[in-house]
Parts: sequence; structure tokens; C-alpha cells
Amino acid sequence: MISPKENVDTLVISYKFPPSNDINGIVLAKRIINNNSLVDVLLNKVEDDEYINFDEIDNYINNRFYTSVDFIRDTVDGIFEFNKQGLEIIGNKEYEKIYSSSWAMSNHFLALEYKFKHPDVFWTAEFSDPLSRDMNGEFKDYRKLDNKEYIDKINSKIKERDSNLKLLENPSNHFYIVEYLTYIFADKLVFTNFNQKEMMTELYDENIKEIVENKTEISQHPTLEKKYYHLVEKECNLNSDDINIAYFGNFYYVKRHFEALFYAYESLNHEFKNKIKFHIFINEDDLLKIVIDDLTFKENIIIQKPLDYFEFLNATTQFDILLVNDAITEGGFKVNPYIPSKLSDYRGSGRNIWSMYENGSQLSKEDAKYKSPVNDFNKTREVLINILKDYGYDDENCSFNNYYLEKRITDLNQLIEREFKAKNRSNRKLSNLKRENKKLKKKVEKIENEKEELISSNSWRITKPLRSIRKIKK
Repeated sequence: MISPKENVDTLVISYKFPPSNDINGIVLAKRIINNNSLVDVLLNKVEDDEYINFDEIDNYINNRFYTSVDFIRDTVDGIFEFNKQGLEIIGNKEYEKIYSSSWAMSNHFLALEYKFKHPDVFWTAEFSDPLSRDMNGEFKDYRKLDNKEYIDKINSKIKERDSNLKLLENPSNHFYIVEYLTYIFADKLVFTNFNQKEMMTELYDENIKEIVENKTEISQHPTLEKKYYHLVEKECNLNSDDINIAYFGNFYYVKRHFEALFYAYESLNHEFKNKIKFHIFINEDDLLKIVIDDLTFKENIIIQKPLDYFEFLNATTQFDILLVNDAITEGGFKVNPYIPSKLSDYRGSGRNIWSMYENGSQLSKEDAKYKSPVNDFNKTREVLINILKDYGYDDENCSFNNYYLEKRITDLNQLIEREFKAKNRSNRKLSNLKRENKKLKKKVEKIENEKEELISSNSWRITKPLRSIRKIKK
């Protein structure tokens, strides 16, 4: 453990940071731990945030400085408020180094402002993911920064740096602005893989590409030392006779799914097929339950909620195989610019890894015991047979049902039809309830009017003494 001291030379700017359950914040925490240095951290405090147990990071934090931004993260208002509060807290503190990561991109905007106030500080800026384009490769042009005073200030700084550089227009897309300004003013740029850097700079001019190239470091997500995998013991209750395959992470059915895997496994005829069990730890479990509802092997898919970070690390050491899959980007990008962050955690587990990759992606180039293209069910079939062989379950007479593709399409169509009909039934019920509610409101309104007429009538006023006598008798 590092001995704390009052003044440290590094500030980490991270809108979300442990114990907040945010992937980007966790990655930064791991970098701090692996650097074995004491830092200050500036983060935003969110009362209703989801929290995890990550007390280990406290050994490396000297001071935590909190902003309290209520705006939606990375909106223009949120960025300026984060800047304002952040500078009020740290503006006069002298650091030799600052480190910011791009999610939230507010981190880079604040680091830029600190750099303007303290030109000698060494600013390292990490791009955890591409900013200006979404996972479909589409440009995010739905947010504009419209602030002439700010843009004029920035343009004057750009001119001071290099008069040949392009100036910003007002308004401008602030996803573009944060990339462009960070490229120019940061002292060091960190990308998680080469594909990401190439994609993020391909539309910029040669001046910017050269600037980026001269200060870039490629650094994948960090892996913690072995001891961190045993800080917390998690009992996973696994059957040692089974081949237990685990997946941890988010599940986006369009962009990150298991269709090739389900397809291959469902169509496999093998004496020991049921020895394979899939353990899937995700938040979005309702959709997955719908997707697997018609599978004959759905009992072999055990869906569980995500674990706290150090529980997750410990759990990875207990499974036979850890599954990691690429986000599907074909059609949106020339080559996949992402690499799953969980791969770095899997590496430290000592277990076998099965990577399901897009061709040309960074994941496709990484070592793994088992590998198959993410949408190639034939290769997935081969991996399944190899896994069974490797774990002592061979069947020379194994085969595949080649009609399964048609069956799976039919099943999915029927599933869609069922869900569509269920949605229509719900909509009809809602419409009926709305009509009934409207009728009841009219009845209530009618009764209220009749009541008002009665109370304001002469007969009601005349009979008031009689009503008083009745109350007394009671």
C-alpha cells in the first residue's frame, strides 16, 4: 500500500469512477492500480447511481474532489457545468500531470480548460471508444455546441498553437469538437487498439493525422495482478462434470449476440452434448429469455445477474472457458474499431478463452484457446466439437442437422409474431382502459355538476336547519 501524502502530482478526471459501476471508471481505476501511484481524482457525485464494491482503489486515492452536475451527461449544458464546477475545485491546484478518458467526453473538455490555465501540465487523454460515430458507423450530428464566445476563445488558442490548423465553426458538433481539440492540445493520446486510432482519424486532414501519430500510445485495457482475483470469494456452484462456459457483460441483440453459437449448438448431435453449460451474466435478461424460448437446449443456458467487480474476477477463475464476442460493425466500418474490455479481465483468470470475432478486428488478432468468426456457425460447430474432445468427451459419430437454419428462422419468425400479437393485445387493452377511463371521467364530471347544482339550490339552503337537527339527534 502506498503511503498517503497531502500533495500528489497527478489528477485523474473521470466523470464516473468507482464505486460507481461504470466500465470506463473501472478501467481508469485499474490503470491507477497498475501504475502503483497515488493520485487525486475529480468525479461527479450522483445520488441514484449504481454502486459496486471497489474499496481496493482507495489505497491509491489521495483526494476525491466531487462535482454535483445534475444535467444529462455530455449534453452541452452538462459539459459547461462540469467545467465550471471542476475549475472552481481544482483551478488553482498545480499538477504536473492530468489524465482524462473520453467517456464521459466532459472529462476531455475539463482537462482542456485546465491545460489552458496551466500550460506546463502534461495532459494524457485516453479514447476508450470512438466519439463522433456510433456503433453503426453513423456520425452523431444530433448535438451542437452553439456558443460564439467559447468558440472564439478556442479558435484563438488554435491559432496560437498552429496557424495552419482548421478553425472551428459556430455552431459545431461537439462530438467532433472534443476529438479535434484533444488531438491538438493533449500531450499524449491513448487508444485501445490500432483500428480505433485509424478510424477516428481517417476523416481529418494530414496535419491532424501527423499530430496524432507523433503522440499516440496503443494501450489495451489493463489486467490486474492475480491477487485481485481472490480478494472476494464467489461461490458459483458449478458441476465439475460439466464444461462450464461463462459470458460476462452487456447483451445487445442487434450488435452483440449469440445466434451463431445457439445455431451451432442446437444443430449438434453428440452423445455428450449436454455436458456443455452456458452461464450468462447480464442485466438485459428478459430479451435473452425470449430469444432462447424455443431452443431445445435452453435448460443448458443459465442466466444470472451481473456480479460486483471483484466477485466477477473471482468467478472467472472457476469456469472452464470464458466467452468474449465482438460487437458486430460490418457495414458501418471498414474494420471493427472496438475491443471488448472484459478480455483484459479474462486474461488474468488463468482460464481458457473463446473469442468470437469479426474478421480484421483487434479481437481476431488476440491469442485465445478457441476462436471463431462471430457469425460463422460452421466454425462455431468445429469449436464445440473441439471443446468436447479437449475435455474428454469424444463422439466419433457426432453429426449436425443441416436443416437447422430454416428451423431457426421459422422459430424466430414465430417468436416475432407472438410478441407482435402480445403487443397488439396490450395496446387494445390499453385503448379499452383509456376509453373506460374517459367514460368514468365524464360520469364523475356529471355527478360533480349535479352536486354543485344541488348545493347551490334554494331547497338545499332551506333544508339546512333540518339537516342540522338530524345530526344532533344522531
